[in-house]
Amino acid sequence: MRVAEQAYLRTRLAILNSRRRSLYQLQALLELSAEELGAEFGIDAAHLDEHGLDLFDQSQMQTWLNELNTLLRPLNGAERAVLVQWARRYEVLNIKALVRGKLGGLSRAEIEASLFSLPGFLSLDHEPLLNTDDVMELLRRLKSTPYRQLGMQALRSFEEKQDPFLLDASLDRHFYSGLSARVAQLSEPDRTAMRNLVGRMVDRHNLVWLLRYRHNYRLQPAEALYMSISGGLQLTGSHLRRMLEVPTLAEAIEHLPKTMRKLIGDAENLVDIRDILVRDLQHQAELALRSTHSVLASAFGYLLLRYYEIKTLNAILQARVQHLPEDLLHDALFGMRKVA
Repeated sequence: MRVAEQAYLRTRLAILNSRRRSLYQLQALLELSAEELGAEFGIDAAHLDEHGLDLFDQSQMQTWLNELNTLLRPLNGAERAVLVQWARRYEVLNIKALVRGKLGGLSRAEIEASLFSLPGFLSLDHEPLLNTDDVMELLRRLKSTPYRQLGMQALRSFEEKQDPFLLDASLDRHFYSGLSARVAQLSEPDRTAMRNLVGRMVDRHNLVWLLRYRHNYRLQPAEALYMSISGGLQLTGSHLRRMLEVPTLAEAIEHLPKTMRKLIGDAENLVDIRDILVRDLQHQAELALRSTHSVLASAFGYLLLRYYEIKTLNAILQARVQHLPEDLLHDALFGMRKVA
């Protein structure tokens, strides 16, 4: 990247990051009532219901996509491809919403209302997918999109076993594998800095979801391993195999790399393990945001932190609207705390 392009990106990041809420500001939101939160977020009190919460979630993530679009402007080549792939998460979320809508027998209008409006740099046109009659036809239509390979694999899998859970897993694997592949095409120092972030995301997904597949959904070790994603930072294929072959979660943790076992500490369930790994990722994202070595990793770190900030805002508002206990409100902020 040329010096002028780096300077532009650093300036945009500084402006965007100055608007991000600090932990103190997030904690201050806990003192507000549902109505006060609605006013803070620009939501009419009359719309503080499940539908209003969904609309708020969508509007926040639409803002995230707009910010990503701004950060894309000076990028090209492999650097641009990484952030475009990260944005493709919302193409995947749209496909998932379409599948759920078709399975649930929702109307076209109901399904369309749940979809994200994708920016121009993404190429999935959901209009033909909306017009399909069922999931099978939807998957066939995917074969004429950039998701052709996924559509073929998903169609075969869905024909054999019509399980939306396995279809969801296939979509996630396709997304993260694509992200890891694009990181591998970067030059230094971007490749190492980005692999530190994306590799941690893949490790977290493999650890938490593969153990869920094995212990909650009772998949066989080979079936669970098939759902794994390449490109992890610490968890190799041999680690995953040993982890899945033992009968208990405690034994599985013993087969993790030493650094990961130390990070997890005394956590005994998958929710706590997930939260610890998310906090670790956020800590690394904060370091990347302040880094002078890779402006691409700085941009990616910002987008990660904004994503979790938005998730926390949604959780706080939802907890208030649904009158959930106070400790759950504090749990909503748990993922925003940095690892010491």
